[in-house]
Amino acid sequence: MLQRYSECAAPVSGTLKEDRIILMQNEVYKLPQTHREIQVLSGIAWITLDKQDIILHSPEKASLPPSKNFAVISALNNMPLIVALWQDKS
Repeated sequence: MLQRYSECAAPVSGTLKEDRIILMQNEVYKLPQTHREIQVLSGIAWITLDKQDIILHSPEKASLPPSKNFAVISALNNMPLIVALWQDKS
């Protein structure tokens, strides 16, 4: 299950690598399966994984559960979406 939380700090674990993406309206991004956490830095994100949807507003975060499927993220409204993604380096 997708879990939302509002902490603004980066993950404490030193084994995670941060990436950032920017999406405009009507753009969709398929998250690699290695990504485990996402934080909205600006805008509103719509994330779908395993037939579950979650909407995140800046500065909310969500933990993505392990899955055989890819998560899909898109921007809502007319604002650019900027997100930080953390992936496991192992």
